Formats: sequence, structure tokens, C-alpha cells
Amino acid sequence: MELGDFVEDVARGAGRILMRSFHEVKSWRTKDGRGDVVTAVDEESERYIIGRIRQEFPSDRILSEESGVSGSGQGRTWIVDPLDGTRNYVMGVPFFCVSIGITEGGAPVLGAVYDPVHDEMFFAGRGGGAFLNGERIEVSDEDTLDDSVISVSWVKRRADRRRFVTYIEELSRDTSFFRRFGSAALVTAYVACGRVHAFMQGGLNPWDVAAGIVVVEEAGGVVTDFTGKPIDLTDKDIDILAANPTLHQILLERVIKRPQV
Repeated sequence: MELGDFVEDVARGAGRILMRSFHEVKSWRTKDGRGDVVTAVDEESERYIIGRIRQEFPSDRILSEESGVSGSGQGRTWIVDPLDGTRNYVMGVPFFCVSIGITEGGAPVLGAVYDPVHDEMFFAGRGGGAFLNGERIEVSDEDTLDDSVISVSWVKRRADRRRFVTYIEELSRDTSFFRRFGSAALVTAYVACGRVHAFMQGGLNPWDVAAGIVVVEEAGGVVTDFTGKPIDLTDKDIDILAANPTLHQILLERVIKRPQV
């Protein structure tokens, strides 16, 4: 089985685990802080994913949300979120996903974001284009803020809330089409296929964005941190800006880097 086919197969298998218990989860526990929750389903999905990877690629390194780092391989690293959007999941909101990214030498080279509710597989390999259920996708060609749908979010315990309120205030001069979805990986995939025009979020982890970076870039978009630099997937506090090239430049220069008054 080709690597891409394997990743998609694993993501779909994890998605089946999530769907078995969707609308049935009655309890969860907090992790690092209030609002950051985990369920037994997160952990079951993660065990499945790691088990499949270990069986096929025993020497590879894995970074996963619930169990951290395993393996000592120096080449390929799998970055896994077994359930991105856990809060949505436990509340019965049908917006969550499985996210599996692969890096080589620290650079993201392959990503799969699977939405099991709608059976949508977003996939990209470096240099091969981005796809939704096998059909090629591209970022939107929207070139102004006026009609742009923009997802703005932040993790309150890890990002400066006042900074993001300032961003929203600045954006509201041109658009009121804001969204906050609750799953960074899936929102990033939505940017890749043009359902959302831009995505700005602070305080993320590598597993929230690793897969989506490849999907957006292969769909013709741009993904950076708030300084305009490539995302550092060794960082544990990531700011991400994802959009088509035109909107990315507008947001970076006029909203994020605007002169403070």
C-alpha cells in the first residue's frame, strides 16, 4: 500500500471509532486547563492510529496529542490529532476530524484531515496537489476583505486575548463574516477548498496544524505564523495565518502588522 493510501486508510479507521460513540459521550476530563478536554474516544482513536503506524513503520517517530512523543527515528515524524474538536464532539456538534501529518527533516510533506460526519477526506502530498475525496481542490480567489469569510480564534490560556480583539476590531472595518468553528485542522482544510477564505488562530499545537499546512499549500494557499515566517512545528504555542496569497498579504500587513495607535 502506498504511503498516502495508508494514511487515508488509518484516518478513516480512526473516524469510524469516533462515529461509533458520537452523541453518546457522557463524560470527559480536563487536561492542561479549563476548557481543554479529553474523552475515552480520543484515547481509543489515538491507540488505533499509533498501533497501525507502529505495525507498518516501527522505527518512525510519532508525536500525538494525548501520549506525546514515541520512537527515536530521526527522519520521518508522524504528527497526530486523533480527535480535533473534542469540545464540539462531546457537545454533539458535528464539526470535528482526525488529523494526521507527516514531516521529514522538520518540514511537513503529507497531510490527511478526515471529517467522518460528512465522510470528507482532505489529502495532500508535497508536490502532488490537494484533494477532497479524490477531486482536486484550490483555495478561493477572493481578493478583498469585504466579502471574505474569516475564521478568527485563539486559545485563551495561551494567547493574548486583547491582541485578537484588536484584530477583530480592525477586520470589522471591512467585513462582519466571522466564524469560529472549534477544530483548527478542519478549518484549515476548509481554507484549502475555498469554504473559508482565511484562518487566523493563536495558541495552537503542532498536531492542530501539521496536516493542514500541506493541504493548504498544495491547494495554492499560503500558511505562515504571524510574522510571515513558516510554521515551526517544534513550537508548542503556534500562531497560524492561512489564506490565498492575496488575502494572506492583506491580513499580514494591514491587520496583524498594522501600526499600533
